[in-house]
Order: sequence, then structure tokens, then C-alpha cells
Amino acid sequence: MSMLIILSVIFAVLFVISVIRDPRRFRCALFFFGTVAYLPLIALAYWLSSRKTVNEAAYGWLALTLLTMLIVVILGAVLIFNGFTMIRKEGRRLSNLVGLLLGLMMVGYVVMGVYSITKESAILLVFLLAAGFPLSLLGFSFVSFLLYSWVYLAVARRWSKPADAVIVLGSGLVNNKVTPLLASRLEAGISLLKQAPDNDKPLFVVSGGMGSDEARSEASAMAEYLVGKGIPEDKIIQEDQSRTTKENISNTKDLLTQAGFTGRVVTVTNSFHAFRSALLLQRANLPGYAVGSPTARYYWPAAVIREYVAILVDSLPFTIACLVLSSLPLIIMTVGVIINS
Repeated sequence: MSMLIILSVIFAVLFVISVIRDPRRFRCALFFFGTVAYLPLIALAYWLSSRKTVNEAAYGWLALTLLTMLIVVILGAVLIFNGFTMIRKEGRRLSNLVGLLLGLMMVGYVVMGVYSITKESAILLVFLLAAGFPLSLLGFSFVSFLLYSWVYLAVARRWSKPADAVIVLGSGLVNNKVTPLLASRLEAGISLLKQAPDNDKPLFVVSGGMGSDEARSEASAMAEYLVGKGIPEDKIIQEDQSRTTKENISNTKDLLTQAGFTGRVVTVTNSFHAFRSALLLQRANLPGYAVGSPTARYYWPAAVIREYVAILVDSLPFTIACLVLSSLPLIIMTVGVIINS
């Protein structure tokens, strides 16, 4: 009990220090979830320690295990349902199947666990428990990302200072025109522009190259949209070479440097994409923050999962190292089974 309290306090202190130094780091998400997660664990440890008999404590842990399994199944079912919604509305692209596949894996994992218990398959159960280490690591970091991204969005929009440059990230065109999703980003950028003092309007950077199925760059279409909304053309900088978010930020930094810009920036994208944009701003040493525009509810689950995967890929060596270390029990067991078979 006392150890949990100490750990919770340590995470809280580390979280505060990390946010003060730079809130655009993933460690802030991990420390935040560590602080929040240990609060219910402290309450649970207190409840279990107050039980009078061993049986009461055992039933308590059993109830917690069953509740965890139920939550996993419910979340998996929600992702499966949302996956079919994505297919119906957005097509059968692989990026739209992420939520569906994850949901099937979550439900399948629980079903296999129940099967191993009912059939008394000790080997399968042990394998599932060993696989639970890397899966728990991924789950911990994903929930950390999810919770802290909400916190970051709320704090960035409410308390951040006006920026000297507004960067709107592209998201694809339809018939070479700005889509509703991209228009929502541009409108959010215009609202930020209006918050700046009248005598110090910031630059407007539109960032996005030309896709393989597009006849013009996203930046060109975005600039045309802004001019139509009354934004002076000489205040708009077009970054029309990027194909990824990382290139959006990197290329934009180069253009701003060439223009002699040294101020703060605000990156405008959709809400599910904002925290990763902030992480990339920090890596590019661009002072500023990121804000998000509204996103359709059905689109949000799959988009958040894709963003989390992208964050893992952005730090691929570290991600691989963590997964390998957490998978050592599973690897050792697998090797042992192969040798003994």
C-alpha cells in the first residue's frame, strides 16, 4: 500500500517536471497515466488489505480479472462495429481496417484465454500470459497516449500564447478541391489568425504535396481556399513537397528558416493528429504547440489507433527494444517448446 502511494507521488512529480520542461514529449503521457493509474490501484490494495479472510481477497482479484476481461471484450466489440462503419463510409483501404483488426485480436485473445481454462490447456494459458507482457506494454502506452492527448489539446487551446505563424497540415484532396475535413483545419487556422493583434498578423503556412492521384498540390488548393476567405496572398507560404507529417514539419521549418522567421508556431490539424504533430514540433526544435479541429465520431477510433502506430514507428529502435525485452518470457518459452518437441 505504502509503496503504491510512493510510486504515485514519484510519477506525479516526474509528470509535473516533464510538463514544465516541455509538454510535447511522450514521457509526459507515460508519467500522467502512471499518476492516474496508481490511484485506483491504491484504492484496490487498501480494499484487499482490509479483507478479513484470504477467500475474500481471492474473490476480489477474481472479480477484477473478470471485469478486465469484460472491458476488453466490450472495447473489442466496439472496435469491430466501428470497423464495419469505416468500411461502409470510407472504403476497404488497409488504414480503415486497423480498428476492425485490433477488435478481432482483443476478442480473440479473451476467447483463447477462456478456452485454455475450460479445456485445462496449461501450455496455451502460459503462452497467453507470456504474450500478455508485450501486449500490456502496448496497452499501457496506448492509454497513456489517449488520455494525455486529450489533456494536451485542452491545455494548448486554452492557455497557449498567440503564435507568430499558423501551420495547417494537408489531408488529401477530392477532385483537386479542399475536402470538408481539410476545410475544418483551415477554418480553425483562420480563427487562430483572428486572435492575433491586428498589427501583427502571423504568417499562414499551408503544408502538403501532390498525391499520386492528384493534379495539384494540397498546399495550392489550401492557399486558394484561404485567399477566398480573405487572407492576403502575401501572408501565405506554400510548402508543396511533403508527403508525410514528418516531412510537413521538417520542410516547413526549412521554409521558415529561409524566410528569417524566429517566432512561435501553432500547428493546426485534426484532434486525433494534434499530439503527434506536437511531438514532431519538439523533435524539429520548433517552439510552439498544436491544436486540433473537430473530427467525425465514426472516424476517430481508427484514426487514433493509426496515430499511435505512427508514434511507435517514429521511435522505431526504442519501440523494438521495449517489445523484445517484454517478449523475452514468450521467446524463451517458444524456444523451449521447439527444442523439446
